[in-house]
Amino acid sequence: MKELVQSFRLNGLQYTLMKRDEYVALYGLSGEYTDKVISYEVDIINIRKDQFGEREHIAANSDFGKDRSRCYNNEQKALEYYDGIKTILREERNLSKGVPKSI
Repeated sequence: MKELVQSFRLNGLQYTLMKRDEYVALYGLSGEYTDKVISYEVDIINIRKDQFGEREHIAANSDFGKDRSRCYNNEQKALEYYDGIKTILREERNLSKGVPKSI
């Protein structure tokens, strides 16, 4: 499976992956005229299966926020949200796998 890229440009901003696990990615966004991180984006990682194969992706601009992805100006708040949503997603996705039967 193709994983998320470490860095890319979108909407005039440079996205650089700072932290990730199997459910969530934290990107630092730097401006067009500076390499300094000016905001932080916590993105939910989804798996796409299409004609290009199986690959990870984050929400498109039109879907951002609808999937609980968020943008923050404060690194500490972004890290807090990253940790919180990671825990929630882990629980949700483990529940969807079902509960083992016990006798």
